[in-house]
Amino acid sequence: AIARLLDGIRARLTFVPEAEITLEANPGAVDAQHFAGYRRAGVNRLSIGVQSFRAAQLQKLGRVHDVADIERAIDTARAAGFENFNLDLMHGLPGDLPDDALRDLERALEYAPPHLSWYQLTLEEGTAFGRRPPPLPPHDRIAAEFERGCALLEGAGFQRYEVSAFAQPGREARHNVNYWAFGDYLGIGAGAHGKLTTADCLLRTEKRRQPAAYMKAALAGKAAGSSQRVESR
Repeated sequence: AIARLLDGIRARLTFVPEAEITLEANPGAVDAQHFAGYRRAGVNRLSIGVQSFRAAQLQKLGRVHDVADIERAIDTARAAGFENFNLDLMHGLPGDLPDDALRDLERALEYAPPHLSWYQLTLEEGTAFGRRPPPLPPHDRIAAEFERGCALLEGAGFQRYEVSAFAQPGREARHNVNYWAFGDYLGIGAGAHGKLTTADCLLRTEKRRQPAAYMKAALAGKAAGSSQRVESR
């Protein structure tokens, strides 16, 4: 499916040779067994949703992978030729004790990833945690833990270039940099948002959220959804 998607885009657009093509992947066996295929299809950067190296926390978060899956996923990604990859980690998790999240971070650094996303758990409306909020660590402890984590990453050669993204020099995610530099981006697919600068204004676009409704509209030539003019130039 990924190869078909990228081939279809290449048939209509010219990619610059250095284009960075990122795919988010879960560490579970289903994703990991396809890593080599993703690389052959043209994906050259993986973002692996680790979240935690602790089994109890993975279970609380409802993740389907375990710690062994994480290790296999990282090894499989490297074997498939992914020199550029990201590990996603959370901190401020339910029931966390002081230093728990830092141990997760130290474990991640053992794998020498070029990029780390280290972000605080937020409780979103409409989710299981939003409906039944779990006990979270105190805010002051989370803040202190984050400062210590930033120092740990800096000591390991990582640079913090946005709120929760840390990279080795030259390994910043290009899409992250583009967003933070207020660059333009296309939103393609159900629920996707985009930002486009035209000659006289700035447009925010949004596609239909429900996949079935999006597909029906797209096949009728009406995939654009809505757009909002937010700035005159």
